[in-house]
Amino acid sequence: MKKNKKRIWSVVALLILLIAVNRYEHIQHHKLADSLQEQPQSTVIVYSDCSETRIFEARNPRHIGYAGETPLQIVLSNDGKIINVVFLPNNETPGFIRRIENSGFMDSWNGLTVGEAINKRVDAMSGATMTTQSVINTLRDDLIERVKLGEIECEIEILQISKGWRYYVRISASLLVLVVALFSFFFPKKMSPFRLYLLALSVIVLGFWQGQHLSITHFINMAMYGFNWAVWFIPLLVLIAFALPLIFRKSFYCTYVCPFGAAQELVSKLNKKHIKIPQKVYNALIYLRPLYLLVIICLLFTGILSDFVDFEPFAAFMLDINLWIPMVIAGIFLMVSIFSPRFWCKYCCPTGYVISLAG
Repeated sequence: MKKNKKRIWSVVALLILLIAVNRYEHIQHHKLADSLQEQPQSTVIVYSDCSETRIFEARNPRHIGYAGETPLQIVLSNDGKIINVVFLPNNETPGFIRRIENSGFMDSWNGLTVGEAINKRVDAMSGATMTTQSVINTLRDDLIERVKLGEIECEIEILQISKGWRYYVRISASLLVLVVALFSFFFPKKMSPFRLYLLALSVIVLGFWQGQHLSITHFINMAMYGFNWAVWFIPLLVLIAFALPLIFRKSFYCTYVCPFGAAQELVSKLNKKHIKIPQKVYNALIYLRPLYLLVIICLLFTGILSDFVDFEPFAAFMLDINLWIPMVIAGIFLMVSIFSPRFWCKYCCPTGYVISLAG
């Protein structure tokens, strides 16, 4: 009877979350539409001595960044060269956008002809892979479509762009962590001597280097826009994270993959004497995760916020973005984990709670 009540609650909670996301999507579409109408043309700075320029808007719902589409404004000179590429209003985390702009990534196509821009291989940025890959695909597909329609001219043959070696290195490293995690999931006793190596790999590769982790922002994004298979590792991770607990009735992602969970476990090994939480306190703490998710659902319904990155510590791995709220959350719970291992995972994490509901 108790199990049935839990299952009913899980289904109801997930349905309410999906309804809230649907409501949030509706609100965000209206906000974006209003911001596009209000945006003055002077917001685009054109660095050119040319007397004529052509400005195109590029957007593609098939290409999704970390938190939605990545619409672009492309400025062409009268001789068919790209002057600049800038972001239009979007739902992406401002910190990610600032990091991308400050890195010079958006200048990758400046000065190129249309054909050169289409054929140029640009690598996605580590730590902002989903967003930058979406920018690359949106820009290229838009230029190709305009060439086909005769709106712009392409002076050279359009080539099929191959992946660069950096892409294969990143994917290989991520897949290595995932394979070790899967072996640990299915053969926990045999893989227990390698536990520390898995934790270190999760923190270094999926955390600081790749920024490959699941979050409530990912779930909201995927519920709104579907899976973005152009950046296929995260969708694959989502499918495995939800499927394995559903089939085998035990946690996979939170226990074996999550980089912040791994960081907490590593920190907890600094102290051999951990605090035992009293039963009464534990009985109260277990309600924190559903309450935290309820707050997020309420915010989705109201549309007050458009950025949920600050609700979790995962963005703290991207040190050059300087998102101070995730960094503070990460610092606090890493300190707490010295005395109570994986405190965030057990009592606070909304991402882990959504995965557990599905399981």
